Amino acid sequence: MLIVSWNVAGLKPALQRIHEDYGGSSAAFSSLLSSENNDNGSSSSTTTSKKASSLKTTTTSSSCAFTNYLQLHGNIDILCLQEHKIPLSQLSSRSEPHRCSTITNYESFWSCATDKKSKGFNGVVTYAKIGTVQSADSTPLNDPELDNQGRCIMTDHGNFVLFNVYVPNGIHPNKMKFLYALRKSMRKQRTEFGKAVMLIGDMNLKIHKRDIYWKHRVVNVDELLLQQQQQQQQQQQQQQEQCGQKEDDAMPKWKKDVHTHWDKITSILETIEAIPCQTTNPNTKQTFDRWRARVKLLDDSNNNGGGGRYVILGTYEESADDALFHYTFGELFYEDPDDTNTTTTTTTTTRTICRKKNVLSVEVLTELMAKLVNVSWDVKTQREIANSKEADLNPDSPAYIWMKSLLEDDKMVDTFRHMYPDAEGRFTCWHQQKNKRYTNEGGRIDFTLVDQTLLDHVDTNNDNLRCGNTKSPPHNDPNSEEAALMACTSNGLYQAPSFAGGGIAQLSKRALDSQFGIPHTGMIYTPPSYSDHIAISLLMKKEFNDDVVGHLTLQSNPSTRKSQPHKKQKSIASFLCAPGGATAAKKKPAAASSTSLSSSTTTGAGLKRPLEDDSKDSKPTNFKYFGDKKKAASSLSSASSKTSSSANTAKGKQDNGDNNNKKPKKNSLFNHFGKK
Repeated sequence: MLIVSWNVAGLKPALQRIHEDYGGSSAAFSSLLSSENNDNGSSSSTTTSKKASSLKTTTTSSSCAFTNYLQLHGNIDILCLQEHKIPLSQLSSRSEPHRCSTITNYESFWSCATDKKSKGFNGVVTYAKIGTVQSADSTPLNDPELDNQGRCIMTDHGNFVLFNVYVPNGIHPNKMKFLYALRKSMRKQRTEFGKAVMLIGDMNLKIHKRDIYWKHRVVNVDELLLQQQQQQQQQQQQQQEQCGQKEDDAMPKWKKDVHTHWDKITSILETIEAIPCQTTNPNTKQTFDRWRARVKLLDDSNNNGGGGRYVILGTYEESADDALFHYTFGELFYEDPDDTNTTTTTTTTTRTICRKKNVLSVEVLTELMAKLVNVSWDVKTQREIANSKEADLNPDSPAYIWMKSLLEDDKMVDTFRHMYPDAEGRFTCWHQQKNKRYTNEGGRIDFTLVDQTLLDHVDTNNDNLRCGNTKSPPHNDPNSEEAALMACTSNGLYQAPSFAGGGIAQLSKRALDSQFGIPHTGMIYTPPSYSDHIAISLLMKKEFNDDVVGHLTLQSNPSTRKSQPHKKQKSIASFLCAPGGATAAKKKPAAASSTSLSSSTTTGAGLKRPLEDDSKDSKPTNFKYFGDKKKAASSLSSASSKTSSSANTAKGKQDNGDNNNKKPKKNSLFNHFGKK
């Protein structure tokens, strides 16, 4: 059984790209049909070309590009998508883009955002092969406030349940409330129903220092200074006990630099301010209002004449708060309005610490040392800091603590890290607007977690860390950062777009085809033009597959029906093709099966491709420094417009033998089922 998870950052634009690149008439799909002639012996390329050849007949008859795409990725059994952003109204009226609720040989189960704040955003959907699901629940958290955000759907596969999730980003009460409810629901499935659990999706958190770009690992300066003080006291004591012996100089130079200059750095940072500025697009000459952080150097002899001058820190940001964020090192906490302490006279909200004072990244610490006190660290020194025990993830992050408890107490296993414990630079998400994928400065925030009891069923024979279009990574080490960079850029075939505009360039068929390979547990490097995330995969053993696939009957209970809103409104084609329908007597039995799903990718060829979604932001929201409220920073892309279904209506009529030149009568069944 092959299970794949992918945050598509908008299903409509992702499907449009797939339709353009892998529809039956696309150049990329045609290239796969002839790839055997150009293959030099790669087993994965041979496998892919055979799959493509087998799809030739299906493609020309039905043009189901999405179905073909899933088969090219290894005939996926369960596909979990996050951030589909499709409104519930489009599904219930069957006006969703590309008829994506109905895919050949698959059932689909949806959770859509219905609350006012999230409507048209978020959303998760699980596609599963027919016969692999017995029930589904789009409200598994048992909390309307959380369930209405469209962030979780649970499917029951008999031996196990699968939670497909899109966890809230940032640092705020809603995120932790979601995670606590999720854990409670998973425990209920284990204890009350005896189910094993899979947790799959965009978790918006990290669990290991290798899950983050090395410059973004953080150091607690206060703890570092305390360690240095204790070490100096021990050295002085040793000198007194062993008179005349030379002092043990074991302390690294970078630690001495921090110890010497930190007080001065903090004094300079007291002058920090955000200043407005403008940037200009060199092509269009359009200007944008931006903000930078600025400090004033102290007027003393150590600044080599630079005392009193201003120094700019960081990069251009969209708001003053964003510009100051990375240089404000106070204690960070949030207040949960649902967690209060009430006495006879007062009611106080509980504060949750999520970052201690003076915790900053290796990148920011390096910048401050260079710009404020003229101490430069080379890359080797920076690497030494990042790989030291002092540099890690933020241990006080509530989400990190939650995830750690999930692994240790609930005995869940991170399958990727289990199979590749030493892999460096293997990330699943990058900042799209800043072109960070092309330098591999990202984070691994998408996970496939399974209960310990399922671990023996994971297929470990096909361990495969992909390395782009190269057949062997540098030094034959797929765990290296060099191999990871080649993988996420397709060995240089994915080129960064210009900051001047124009979007991501059209990719070559060789670059597009590099995303395919043999089924495995790991990462699927989908093109950057599809999403700011790549897909991740989990491969179960054949015995596990035989016990589940094709043996289950989908129940028709209320929760399952609610998770399939597209089945509430029949499409015109399905009505006309049904036994006893308006044209049942006119059409042949064979035509019914060939046309029932023909409309899934017929729309959209002429749609204008929208701008890339970039809703990911590393800055937390709803947090406080010393009790001061910070503004929440959010960037939400507009909701997708409804896709016209006229082409599909015409196709449905044509397939059912109707006269296309004959207009339907008023109040006819055709009109009735064509409206909501």
